[in-house]
Amino acid sequence: MKQGTDGVSESEIHRRPKSVPDIAEKVQSTLDKGKSNSNHRNSLGDSGGINLERPLRRPMPGPLDPLRKNEGGEAAKSLPHVVHMSIPEASTRGEPLAWQQRDNGRKRSLVSATWLARTALILTGLALAGITVGLYMQDGFSRSLGFAGLLSAGYVALAFMLVRLRERKVEAEAALVENQLRFDMAFAGARCGIWDWDLTANRVYWSSAMFDMLGLRQPSKRLSPSEIKQLAHPEDVGAIDDIIGAASRSSRSYDTAFRLRHADGSWVWVRAKGQVWGGGRIAGERLVGITIDITEQKLAEARETDANDRLRDAIESIGEAFALWDNDNRLVTANSKFIEFLQIPEEDIREGTTLEDVMELAGIGSDWPRAGGLEESVWEIRLPGGRWLQISERPTYEGGHVNVGTDITAIKVQESALTTNKSALEKTVRDLEASRLKLQHQARQLVDLAEKYAAEKTRAETANRSKSEFLANMSHELRTPLNAIIGFSEIMEGNMFGPLGSPKYVEYAHDIHSSGQHLLELINDILDMSKIEAGRMTLEKQPTDLAKVIDESLRLVSGRAEIAAVKVLNEASALPQIDVDKRAIKQVLLNLLSNAIKFTPAGGDIRIKSNVLNDQIFLTVEDSGIGIPAHALPKIGRPFEQVENQHSKKHKGTGLGLALSRSLVEMHGGTLKIESTEGVGTRVTFTLPL
Repeated sequence: MKQGTDGVSESEIHRRPKSVPDIAEKVQSTLDKGKSNSNHRNSLGDSGGINLERPLRRPMPGPLDPLRKNEGGEAAKSLPHVVHMSIPEASTRGEPLAWQQRDNGRKRSLVSATWLARTALILTGLALAGITVGLYMQDGFSRSLGFAGLLSAGYVALAFMLVRLRERKVEAEAALVENQLRFDMAFAGARCGIWDWDLTANRVYWSSAMFDMLGLRQPSKRLSPSEIKQLAHPEDVGAIDDIIGAASRSSRSYDTAFRLRHADGSWVWVRAKGQVWGGGRIAGERLVGITIDITEQKLAEARETDANDRLRDAIESIGEAFALWDNDNRLVTANSKFIEFLQIPEEDIREGTTLEDVMELAGIGSDWPRAGGLEESVWEIRLPGGRWLQISERPTYEGGHVNVGTDITAIKVQESALTTNKSALEKTVRDLEASRLKLQHQARQLVDLAEKYAAEKTRAETANRSKSEFLANMSHELRTPLNAIIGFSEIMEGNMFGPLGSPKYVEYAHDIHSSGQHLLELINDILDMSKIEAGRMTLEKQPTDLAKVIDESLRLVSGRAEIAAVKVLNEASALPQIDVDKRAIKQVLLNLLSNAIKFTPAGGDIRIKSNVLNDQIFLTVEDSGIGIPAHALPKIGRPFEQVENQHSKKHKGTGLGLALSRSLVEMHGGTLKIESTEGVGTRVTFTLPL
């Protein structure tokens, strides 16, 4: 049987599949032979032969070296079928130009060595022929000369055959190395690596492209499974065990994905796929396969997942029903509004459910509209539950379609109501038409009334201004005689110029003085209210110590409190200075304290409290008086409003105090609130902004 140059029969080569282990065997066998015949190649080179020994890649220490301290000499036990690739750096680093330059130089060296060997063979043949002819010319033909000539011719023929055989072997070895270079360049360019796991020796061979994929330098020793597991992600160590378990599975193959640590600390996703090889010339069983860098694929899948999640959130956030169907009318996705509108149990809606099944579950059946064209279509459909949907269908590029349903139940109800009331509306139109003349007449009357109203309004505004001016003038005119009455009655009451005679005169003088004071206060309140209503009241704000204002107000009402046998307690806390009109705030406090004293029976108490909260000062006057009925609270605080009427009231007053206080507080930007329980007491709180 004819043997090839590597010692393997051609029939065996044809019977075995051309796989990665076969190529590895051939290349390794060639390199082993080259090492064992190095002396022969050197001698052939000296005699004009060809030296094809290429420089091997120098082992370089890398990050894996510390893991191999205990490996000993096991890695040095190379098997004949393992490819220790003698590949130039350019082949695995993606430098085709350098590889091409080396290849061209190797070819030129091959041609030169071939012609040199042939020339030496021709010269040797010519020399032998010349010697034979010379002997023939000198001694003539003899049996020895003929035998020597035949031996010389045989030697030349045999030498020629040996040269041709050597040339073919060198060419085959060069072609094999060139093919291996192309093979490794293709794997490196495609970011693929080769695994060869010797299950007997429990050692793993990685191609140089595999180390390049991880940014590592290729070591001189093969890896152990523990070293590969140290490179694997902690969560993916099981994938390495899954690869080892391929030998015990019936399929005798593996296909898994896992992460390996890159030299820069990042993680590279790879997919390993291969099968178990054994028998034939392969000693023991081996796991042989390829590993592909799928990091970009994983990143793309993650981006796709994020995009799908965002799309899903967007679909869920819309207020319309949404459903996407494929070209076989099977459900791809739907939002919660679609399930809600069709009133289908959520567990019955799954991806892949047909349109007919979904509509059957919803009780719609074949009534669900379908366009089936290439243009967008819109329908309206009434669902079994009474809901109306406007269905918009838009085809997709792959033959499916999208349904968007808008709830138009309210619109349909309105349309139904309009249709139902059509006759009533028509009758109304007729009635309106019949009464048009009457309305025109009424319009003319309304115009007349509007003119009269405008005139009356103008007259009322004039009267209001006149009232305000009158009140202001009268208040001014009344103050002058009132001052005299109050002054002279006070002199008479005090017997300043001697006794008046009868004690009744003193009593009358006291009544005159009290009535004058009350009338003066009334006139002052009316004057202030008229100024506020006319917009002529101005505040003179200045930094004011509210604590002093409270003390001054308490001193002014202390006499009244003693007469009424009521205790007034100052429980106000420390207050900051504030820009207010001191006279206005004092008037508010006096009005509130006077009302509290007036409506608190003997033995009761009145408390002044304060608080600062949210940039506001809260002042409260709280009494234990008779209180205000709940039905009267809304009107308290309006001018001249009183709980008692003029015939039944027991306490004098005009009802202007609270109204004036509320107006003054609101002019400061605050509010006044009245809380009262009849028979318990009243609490009046007003606020002032800081």
